[in-house]
Amino acid sequence: MSLNAIRARAMNQVLGAGVTVDGLDALDKRMEELKKNGKVAVMRSAIRGGLNAIGKQMKADLDPKAKQGKVAVKSKFKKGKKRITAKVGFGVGKKRGKTYPTNRKGNRKAGVGIDGNNVHWWVAGTGRRWTGTGKGRKRGGPVMYRGEMPAMQPKLATIAYAKSKGKVKSEMIKRGALQLEKEAKKLQRIN
Repeated sequence: MSLNAIRARAMNQVLGAGVTVDGLDALDKRMEELKKNGKVAVMRSAIRGGLNAIGKQMKADLDPKAKQGKVAVKSKFKKGKKRITAKVGFGVGKKRGKTYPTNRKGNRKAGVGIDGNNVHWWVAGTGRRWTGTGKGRKRGGPVMYRGEMPAMQPKLATIAYAKSKGKVKSEMIKRGALQLEKEAKKLQRIN
């Protein structure tokens, strides 16, 4: 027996065979829309709530010496046909333009410090670094060895996730429920 036949039979039992209900087809259409599109919106909202909770914890755990790097904590959400990819961390999401302090020590170009553009150096460290153009290095041009930086806060993301695990779950439930309410309100607007 088809779904429409079951609905029609139930309506006949409740209302009687001679009664017609206007708007039942529109309601049915909206329910099918909610079934297809509504669950994706609810999942997306719930996942974003969890990402925000982890991001806040990462910002809180970042060392005060690198506090300007907090602006680099962002999240990214991508829904494919069969997979949903969600990331949170330093340098994830939309990139900002580079901003450097102007002339801190006279005309010399001194270091720029740790900010949103290079906070990943602080967290993960760097290998051996040189400055100078690639062509200059090959031809013996001006090259300066800049050293390497050890990781100052290794596994910051893992630690932040572990600390915020309970908050992530509650935030996902809260955001998912709010989005579900919004989707239910859309059903009330039947054309």
